[in-house]
Amino acid sequence: MIGGALMAMFAMIASATYLRMGFFTPLYAIAVPLIGQHPLLTSMTDGVFYLAPGPALLGLVVHLLWSALWGLIFGLLARRLHLTAGRAIIGGLVYGVLVMFFVVLPSVGASYLLRLLGGWSFWLIIAHALFYGVFLGLWPVLQPQFFTGSPYYPGRNLH
Repeated sequence: MIGGALMAMFAMIASATYLRMGFFTPLYAIAVPLIGQHPLLTSMTDGVFYLAPGPALLGLVVHLLWSALWGLIFGLLARRLHLTAGRAIIGGLVYGVLVMFFVVLPSVGASYLLRLLGGWSFWLIIAHALFYGVFLGLWPVLQPQFFTGSPYYPGRNLH
């Protein structure tokens, strides 16, 4: 969830600065399948400070839940593959990109998203995926006890 929160902040800052959309635009984009396009389109046209609290909170909660789910799956894979140190970081980067391009983008309609963001979209998506992946990869590095022990007793190697 930490990676998801930091990734959301990155997207929000990028949206408000060089994309010249609203600060909360990424959160509205996440909530579109549940609430429709109105807050998203308004945020993109009414400037940086448009805030609809309900849709923004919904987008944040959905984003964090998806981040947690994909992070959990990465954690299980990292434990099974015994990813540590540099392999964990590289694994996280690769995983972040693969999940973004083969799961997230197809599920949200990649062509719509790419048209919406314009020329910066590819680089924003790559940076978004790498940012999330770096934090996933740091998890086994910073807390190796969760990735190296017995499946029944985390942190204890009973072999």
